[in-house]
Amino acid sequence: MLPDGYTARPLDFVEVDGLLDGSDVDLAHSVVQAADIGVLAIAEASRESTRANLANPDALVAEHRLVFSPDDAPVGLLMMEKDPAAKTFYIDSYAAPRYGRALLAPLLDMGIEVAGRLRESDDWKIEAGAFEQDEVYVDTLEAAGFHEIRRFWHMHIELGPDHLADPEPPDGVTMTVVESDADRRMLHQIDEMSFAAHFGFVPHPYEDWISWFRDRRDTRPDLWWLAWYDGEPVGLCMQDDSRTERNAGHVRVLGVVPTARGRGIARWLLQRSFAQAAVEGRTAMTLTVDSDNTTGATALYDGVGMRPERVVVLFRRPA
Repeated sequence: MLPDGYTARPLDFVEVDGLLDGSDVDLAHSVVQAADIGVLAIAEASRESTRANLANPDALVAEHRLVFSPDDAPVGLLMMEKDPAAKTFYIDSYAAPRYGRALLAPLLDMGIEVAGRLRESDDWKIEAGAFEQDEVYVDTLEAAGFHEIRRFWHMHIELGPDHLADPEPPDGVTMTVVESDADRRMLHQIDEMSFAAHFGFVPHPYEDWISWFRDRRDTRPDLWWLAWYDGEPVGLCMQDDSRTERNAGHVRVLGVVPTARGRGIARWLLQRSFAQAAVEGRTAMTLTVDSDNTTGATALYDGVGMRPERVVVLFRRPA
C-alpha cells in the first residue's frame, strides 16, 4: 500500500508516428532519470529507451503505474512485462531517491499482484534487475522473496584515433548489411542459433523478435550486419543509437553460431563496430553481457579493451 497522500494511475499514451508516446512518457522518464542519478550519479537511460521499454512487445501497457507525491510530483514508476514463451513476468520499479524506501516495496507489491492475477499456471516466475550498488532496491527485492540468479555487465570502451581503421576480416569471412525482409529473417535465424544455449534463452517468432529492434526511434538498420564464412551466414551484429546522449555507440546484439566460433568472427565484428562508431564521431562504445557467459564473450570484450562500468543483478521469485 502506498503511503498516505500518494496516488498511482495507469499511463496515458497517444500514437505518434505509429509508436506509443505522449506526455506521460516524459513523466515516466523523469522518474527513471531521478532514480538513475540517485544510484549512479548520471542519467543512464535515454527518453527513447524509457519509451521503448514502456511499449515493447512484452509490455503490459495497461498495468504500468505512475506514482505521484501529495504535491502531485511524479516520484515512482512501475513497468510490467509478460513473456508467455518464457513463463516470466518482468518488474521494473523506480523511485526518486528521497522516496525509495517508502515507494519501492509498494511498487513491487503492485507488480507481484499483477503477476499473480495474470499468470497462466503455477510454474510462472517473476524477475527484476537492480544495479549492484542500489542497496535500497536490493534489500527491498530480497525482503519480497526475490533471490539473485545472475549478473550482467554493462561494458564500455573509450574510442580514439586507433579505432578509425577498419580491421582485416578473418580468412574466408565477409560481411553484408541487412537490407531485405529475407535478410532480416536470416538475422533472426542466426540470432536464435547463436543464443540457443545461453541463460534464459527462449525462441520467439520472427514478428515478435523483430519488433524489439524495429519499433524504436534510435534503431539503426544500416548497422545491422550479417557475417558470412565460406558463403554461409554465421554471425550477426546489431547496433543502435540508444547511447548517443553519452556520445557512444551501442552493440545491442553480437553473436556467432556454434559451428563457426573460434575463428575471430565476433572479435572482427566488434572491432568493425568500433571503427564505424569512431568514424561517426562517437567517443565510446557500450554493450551488455551475461557475466557467466559460457562462449568466452567476457574474455573477448576484455581482450579488445572493454571494461565493466555497471553491474546489474538479476533477481527471481515465483509468481
